[in-house]
Amino acid sequence: MKRKLSSIQRPFLLHITGAYRITPMAALQTILGIPPLHMQLQFEARFTSIYRLRISLSPNITDIQQQDLEKKATGWSTHHSEHLKPNQICLEDGEALIARKDIINIFTDGSKTEHGVGAAFCVLTNDVWVYQWSAQLNDNNTVFQAELAALHEAVI
Repeated sequence: MKRKLSSIQRPFLLHITGAYRITPMAALQTILGIPPLHMQLQFEARFTSIYRLRISLSPNITDIQQQDLEKKATGWSTHHSEHLKPNQICLEDGEALIARKDIINIFTDGSKTEHGVGAAFCVLTNDVWVYQWSAQLNDNNTVFQAELAALHEAVI
């Protein structure tokens, strides 16, 4: 079984590294940081037995018993919006903040129409447009990706 798994893994490691066919398998695995498949298979089997199936393994395989493990949380115990700090969110109308001179306002937008996908942001300080950026994105991008592109450009 060990040899079969190794023969399956070898061509992939050779293609990934671009190494010669005579390169030892252990060297390829070390270079890429990929364990041998038989060891990975054993790890996954043990992990599944202990964590998911809650089956105790014999002491000669592992000294970890399922009763010693904590159960994984299966979701939020409370809604994350209940843990916001007062300065994390502003419930006021944005118009009042735009008029303030001591605040730098950054506006972002991403959109998708029949004409294409775009992302943009601008910076407003003291009622003056200090900086603006816009980009045409690939037509395959989604509105969410456009919004993320605008946010990314605004913060870097």
